Amino acid sequence: MFDALFNERLARFGTVLTCQRSGMEDVIPVRRLLEKDMLEGVLTRFSDHHGPCERRAVATQWSKHYLSQLIIPITVVELCRDIHLPLSLDEMGMVLADDGTPEQFVLPHEGTISLDNGCVRFCSLIARHLTPLIDTLARQVHFSPRVLWSNAAVYFEFAVNELERQGLASAFEINGARAMMELRQLPDRQRNPFYRPVDYIDVVDDNGAIEPWRCRRMCCLRYLDDTLGLCGNCPRLKTTRADEHPAQA
Repeated sequence: MFDALFNERLARFGTVLTCQRSGMEDVIPVRRLLEKDMLEGVLTRFSDHHGPCERRAVATQWSKHYLSQLIIPITVVELCRDIHLPLSLDEMGMVLADDGTPEQFVLPHEGTISLDNGCVRFCSLIARHLTPLIDTLARQVHFSPRVLWSNAAVYFEFAVNELERQGLASAFEINGARAMMELRQLPDRQRNPFYRPVDYIDVVDDNGAIEPWRCRRMCCLRYLDDTLGLCGNCPRLKTTRADEHPAQA
């Protein structure tokens, strides 16, 4: 539906968003993820396929797959096409892979023309999809929702970076998205969960050149399962990276 917008590092997200059409099978309302048994079944499928057993590590790893598949293509389409997509839990369906992660998100239509930018553009996604889902998952697995919000925000920041690097979205749209990540509060005065999700720390590579290392500001907790270890952007690596490859002032 929007696959022409997705190139290079974004290419694998090009077929994730699709519209409801006759003959589609196995489409599940996204709202069903708020049901305890449904969510538990999805997490169990993910654990069975990928191996982590520690419950919080399973949940955060599953959320990374879900949130990347959701947020990256939505950010691309909204900023490149200047439209609002129907994003609430009540409007969207999903097709799940065998491991319980989404293969596709099914929309009722291709979106409507938008006059918004920055925070306002993404408030619907935050309030009507991410908030109820993240609150439900955090409550069921017994950990802080801030961990999941960090996962979401990191993918948003990645998508904005790629759109700017590839020149796919206008400077107006990119600047609006970046300005959103600099605000501590949303327009409704709620905490902005996309506020500054990463830091960029100068380190020296093996050739002696200074390069920015993209470091999450909050750990995703995958390390809680011994089979996973740390991700390459883990803040727990901050001291190690700085000690091994310090940048000279």
